[in-house]
Amino acid sequence: MYITVGRLVRGMVGPEQVTPDKLVELLRKAALPDERLEHVYVEIDPLGADLVFFLGPPKSGDLDSAARGITSRCLRDAPELRGWRLAAQFSDDRLPLLDE
Repeated sequence: MYITVGRLVRGMVGPEQVTPDKLVELLRKAALPDERLEHVYVEIDPLGADLVFFLGPPKSGDLDSAARGITSRCLRDAPELRGWRLAAQFSDDRLPLLDE
């Protein structure tokens, strides 16, 4: 399993308050099987959200493109995230998690 992180900036449009659980649900819904999303962790603050994706080894492409694809579809398809945007690209450093 690998970790990659990114940051979303909250949109100034709309009254929607998105909880961490709701954002996790939206991201999971946007993920495709080939992207191998195993787990996602979200922390929300007044300015946006930090995203931590835990991904299985990619079948094609790389981890960053899988994380960007999931996030892009989520931002495009979820009305709750209208006006939100990806502020920090997903890290180029892929951190492997070692099985103990």
